[in-house]
This record gives sequence, structure tokens and C-alpha cells, in this order.
Amino acid sequence: MILNILKTLPWFILGSAIFAVPSILLIGALFAPVDVESSFLGTEWVAERFMNLDGILEDGQDPASATADFNYMFAWLNVNLLISTIVISLGWAIGSHFLNIDEPGKAKFFAITWIIVSGLLVGILLLVNYAILLWGDTFYAAQDITTASMNTMVLLTTIYYGLMHWLSCVLGTARQARSAVLFANQLPARNYL
Repeated sequence: MILNILKTLPWFILGSAIFAVPSILLIGALFAPVDVESSFLGTEWVAERFMNLDGILEDGQDPASATADFNYMFAWLNVNLLISTIVISLGWAIGSHFLNIDEPGKAKFFAITWIIVSGLLVGILLLVNYAILLWGDTFYAAQDITTASMNTMVLLTTIYYGLMHWLSCVLGTARQARSAVLFANQLPARNYL
């Protein structure tokens, strides 16, 4: 059992890394001061897309300071979403090896478990988004986002980290279970993974 888990963990890491590396680069760029020029990744588009700049000017706030606060909040939002996704996905990748689906009719229980875990992840992603952007008062910059921008941000981050979960689960799930349940035996390289 442990050997099978160790065989699938590199595939899980590969699936996670495809989405985690850009997320980590964005987080690093968001934590950098606003006036620092990044030759790799600029973050001015984040604030321009989601912040209510007219409301900031009406309130008499300094746009540069508000942008720095917003970048800090968005970076912490992504840190929390990334950690949540990796923990749930890794739990599934390891836990899938302990599900017994060798007998006829048991594959549906595997699929149901996978749907429940994926639904739990989406619920956690939504909870983290709303806790930081709407319900919490930890970040002052949350007030500088319009409702439409907040909903767009919640939707985009949930889709992004949901895709990260899906890909890491597809690659990191127990080989025999992945082929039989997630793709109905249609995964072309199922014998080599």
C-alpha cells in the first residue's frame, strides 16, 4: 500500500505544480511593494480589474496605498486558497489508495466519495473567499471591491483552484481507481501510471 502511495505522489505533485507554480509566483509578486518593477510578473492588473478606484478617490484615500493594501489582501487570499486545495487534494490522493473498489458495484462508492470530497473543497474555497472578502474585517482593502468584482474574484479563484484539485486528483489517485472510475477505463496511459 505504501509503495503504491509513493508511486502516485510524484504524479500528484506534477498535477498540483501546473497550477501551484503560477499561483506562488503571483503571490510573491503581490507581496512585493507596489513601486518595485517586476520583469516577470506585473500585478497592477489585479488592482485595476477588481478595485473600485472611483470609490477610493471619493473616500480621499491614496490610490497607491489602497493598491498596496489590496495586493496584500489578494496575496493572503491566494495563500489560503492554495493551502486548502493542496491539503484536500493530497488527502484524496493518499486516501484513494485505501478505498476498496475491486469488487463489482463498489466503483460507484468510489465515485460518490470523490464527488463529496470535491464538493467539500469547493465549499471550503467559497468559505475562504467570503471570509476574507465579505465577512471578515482583517483586511481594510476588502471595502474597496464592488460586489460584482467580488463575485467575479470568487468565481475565478474557485474555478482556478478547483481545476488544480481536479488535475492533481486525476494524476494522483490510485492508478486502478483512476482508470476504472474517473475515466471509465478510458485513460490511455493507465497501465504506465
